[in-house]
Amino acid sequence: MPLADSLTFINRDNFFAMSLIIGIIVGIIPGIGVLGPIAGGFLYAYFSMFYGQIPKDQMEAIKRGAYMGLILSIISVVITLLIWSSFVPAHPMMFPMVTFSALAIINLIIVGLIIGAILGGIGGFIAYYVE
Repeated sequence: MPLADSLTFINRDNFFAMSLIIGIIVGIIPGIGVLGPIAGGFLYAYFSMFYGQIPKDQMEAIKRGAYMGLILSIISVVITLLIWSSFVPAHPMMFPMVTFSALAIINLIIVGLIIGAILGGIGGFIAYYVE
């Protein structure tokens, strides 16, 4: 598998952590935040198949990618709530202006989890067809 040969810093011991870190780094880039769960799900499913933890099956790759996308979306939702809520204002002048109601927070969490799992599943689906 040429991709696994070129990514030598990802090995059997750290592919979960490296997929998570790369997904977070890609996810915090403004404008392309949706690529974080896709990239994390892709790497996690790809290396799971490469190291033989899951069979090379389409549904297993999608499940593995969705799992990583879910984790990355939880991290993204927590970061978003910390930045834009009134608990930690992004700018001191924004303190009285930005507050979330409980329903908005619940909506943000549920939509974030659903979209993160879908995007991670897409990444796992792509990983199945890469090699």
